[in-house]
Amino acid sequence: MNYFSKEELIKFEKDGYVIVRNLFSESELLEAEKTIKEFSEKKIEGWEIGKEMAYYETNLQNNLRVLTRVEKTIEYHDSISKLANSKKLTACLNDLMGEECILFKDKINYKYPGGTGWAAHQDIQARWDDFADYFMNALITIDDNDIDNGCLYVAPGHHKRKLIGKYDEQLQGSDLDGMNFVPVIAARGDTIFFDCFLPHKSDANMGECSRRNIYLTYNRMSEGNKRNEYITRKRKELPPDNERKDDSKIKDCYAHNYLSHKNN
Repeated sequence: MNYFSKEELIKFEKDGYVIVRNLFSESELLEAEKTIKEFSEKKIEGWEIGKEMAYYETNLQNNLRVLTRVEKTIEYHDSISKLANSKKLTACLNDLMGEECILFKDKINYKYPGGTGWAAHQDIQARWDDFADYFMNALITIDDNDIDNGCLYVAPGHHKRKLIGKYDEQLQGSDLDGMNFVPVIAARGDTIFFDCFLPHKSDANMGECSRRNIYLTYNRMSEGNKRNEYITRKRKELPPDNERKDDSKIKDCYAHNYLSHKNN
């Protein structure tokens, strides 16, 4: 089955992203959502050391520490693994990447009302190119994504510039010249595919509804399985909250802080 028309593939090459509407059924989403909800009910001390990697943030509305991300889930949770390895998802990825792909990393992003946003960045700035040359993201929406709850914003076409900013930093100053960030509005069950070089960001969730997404990243099969290498490095450089030896707030490499798109 072809999920993309010729025109859509041309547009992806031009803009660096494409949306497949309703890629996953409600029954598939409900199974994964059950796991996602179970994660959200865990306390920091409830996570087992060496397994899933859970990260927390300070909520802007109530100043409480709340779950913002869980990585390394597919090894322990079939409901997430089924989506990450589904034939229809990998078929889309293979079409966009031009060859078979393999999962590089997985995470679940939580953005509750009052959840912070992310400054403009390229994913490749996190030094992913230490592992492979190219990656593709697949963002599966568990909740509707809109402007109020902090949807993804992208700068179409700027993926063609390859690496723009410095490693381990957000895009800033002249990096942002010529960029016009546009919101990517998506409904529950949609999947957003975007290039690892595409500049993107998100605002804080100033609405009343949560924004939960499954965020999967793949590299070309020909470049090998780099997942374990990546996880080992990530766990060392940015340990999950329950594995930190002190209370210091370790920041992600390119500014896990809210910046309004209006300021860019």
